[in-house]
Amino acid sequence: MKNPVLKKALLAFSLSISVLIGGCMSMPISTMYKMSQFSLADMKPAAMRVAIRTNEAIEVKNGAAKVNMSYVSEGSNTMEPVNIVYKINVIALHDIKADFAPILLDGIEDRERVTILKLSNKDAKNMQDLLDLAKKYKANDVKGTGSFGISLDSNCFGNLDKFSELEVDLFLQTDESEGFMMFLEDIDIIEQASDNNINLKPVNKCEAA
Repeated sequence: MKNPVLKKALLAFSLSISVLIGGCMSMPISTMYKMSQFSLADMKPAAMRVAIRTNEAIEVKNGAAKVNMSYVSEGSNTMEPVNIVYKINVIALHDIKADFAPILLDGIEDRERVTILKLSNKDAKNMQDLLDLAKKYKANDVKGTGSFGISLDSNCFGNLDKFSELEVDLFLQTDESEGFMMFLEDIDIIEQASDNNINLKPVNKCEAA
């Protein structure tokens, strides 16, 4: 199910944002508005967090969420062409001790839990360097296009054999001062896997970050 409202909003950015999850899903109106106001250049990779809320019997592993960022520019007479793409496994923080933000627990159902994920220090630095490069090109009036996306990998959700469906809520924080926002809700990752011909029966194939 495509989301024409979101697509129209994203096309307005010189640094665009792409949601890399297909199929039917729900993005809250408040999130659509925040994303329409969002500037990729203002993202702080070191503070970026992804939160996944799903059944407590499921172990969310490294790579359950993946972040994609790119920047492409044809350059100019004084600046070289650029074509950089990062595809990053996000690391699950299973031993997190901090209190969860209220939004992560709002509407949480019995037998659900929240897992927080973050970028490794190396990946956060690479993304920050890419953002700084994009800002440099923009400051010199050199055109470029950036993108940012999040995807879910159903093979990184532990053993799903006992489930016929598994709904997941996805939250995103791009800046610690802004906190989390509901990004996508009620994503059935088993349905998504079926729609994309992904076989979930074998032993979990998720690769560690």
